[in-house]
Amino acid sequence: MAYILNGAGQRRLDEFFSGIGSILRRADRKESFALYACGLFGDSERKSIEPIAARVCGKPERCRAVHDKLLHFIGVSPWSDRIRRFAADYALLELAKREPIEDWVIDDTGFPKQGTKSPGV
Repeated sequence: MAYILNGAGQRRLDEFFSGIGSILRRADRKESFALYACGLFGDSERKSIEPIAARVCGKPERCRAVHDKLLHFIGVSPWSDRIRRFAADYALLELAKREPIEDWVIDDTGFPKQGTKSPGV
């Protein structure tokens, strides 16, 4: 199912990215976050680092550098609890604008695993 981002959605996304960016502070970390988030939000079926890097690198000779940059951002860079708190608070605020939150149902079975080599497949 495709989602068309309207003006209100774009404003919310800009606000979210701006909030995360203010916590990340450094330009290189902001850029890596934007690349990774856009890859996750994109319409590609695969959402791991390698296909995200391949889609955004532009020139084939840059793909390795983009791949390494994203791997470093996700795996090595320090993650502040402030980032997690901001994301959680932002999501709760936006959900509560539509209707009160009364119950939580957590179901992680909504996305079938793919491949044969990934853990849990």
